[in-house]
Amino acid sequence: MKRMILALVALFGLLVLGGSLCPTDSQAAARRETAVVEFAQTVKLGGALLRGEYLVVHDEERMARGEACTYVYHGRQIDETKLVTSFHCIHVDREATAAFKVTFVRRPTSFEIPEIKEIQFAGSRDGHKVP
Repeated sequence: MKRMILALVALFGLLVLGGSLCPTDSQAAARRETAVVEFAQTVKLGGALLRGEYLVVHDEERMARGEACTYVYHGRQIDETKLVTSFHCIHVDREATAAFKVTFVRRPTSFEIPEIKEIQFAGSRDGHKVP
């Protein structure tokens, strides 16, 4: 348990926040949130294993159309050739958070790889669960 807590503290210590693109017009429905995060240890997201620096993007416009709305790119920029995974998240209401937040779950496997179950962008009240 202590090892897991230390690993998570180290993970968040390496967290690098990306900007959040918010529309200035309060009636604008389309919104895109982004964050750059570095995973110091290997984590699982859907069918992908992540380790290193990634750009996480959530696109409200795509979500409204029923498309995959959360995209993860290797590196710091949107580059379709470096797309690692995408999925249609499950929206959850949360308390606002000051920093990009990743929630993990441990599955009983022989490798003990933490699995990402939810993300939340800095300053947002929206949680994005991984299906």
